[in-house]
Amino acid sequence: MKSLLATAACLLLTASAIAGEPPANSELAVDDSFDRKELGEGWHVNTGEWTIADGVLRAREIPDQNHSAAARRTVETKNAVYDLRFRFVEDGKGFHFGFDPAPGELKKKGHLFSVIVTPESWKILKHIDKAQPKDDPNKTLAEQKTEFERGKWYSLRVTTWQTHVTASIEGKEPLKASHETFGVKKPTLVFRCLDNGVEIDDIKVWKQKP
Repeated sequence: MKSLLATAACLLLTASAIAGEPPANSELAVDDSFDRKELGEGWHVNTGEWTIADGVLRAREIPDQNHSAAARRTVETKNAVYDLRFRFVEDGKGFHFGFDPAPGELKKKGHLFSVIVTPESWKILKHIDKAQPKDDPNKTLAEQKTEFERGKWYSLRVTTWQTHVTASIEGKEPLKASHETFGVKKPTLVFRCLDNGVEIDDIKVWKQKP
């Protein structure tokens, strides 16, 4: 009987997580509203310019780098829920929120997956394996053509549960995807901005307790 109850509880938990709700038995691992002047501990800027002003994180590309602006926030997650707000400002052309696989989790070179938003659409993209690009290329797993107004704040929620990913934004049809590689440990949150610029605020991460 205990085994049946445990199985039923697991199925209910999985269903709620796939639906985009924080998993039961979770803890708040990140709560960042950028009420400070510097990014500080836990953040690492890879490319571009990332600054805090008026309580929000502002990102833009640096043209000479020939690369999207990229930054990472350290927090190890697996089954988790991620909330944040974002908006396009000035000439911002794209916002990426995604993950890398933890070292040793996969025989893969490169990113794991991202939720990618542009002013005209959004999608869940499984990233290319740079070690074998022809056999394992980029693959769009879910996509919706829809407008994201410049200057308007949007709340994004991403849920990762085993191999499933759900992304939701109020007023938009949720995106759902699954891939055999998605259930691995993820050591950081990956943020990227195309052009100039994107603003980000109120990042919260709930991860399932061991």
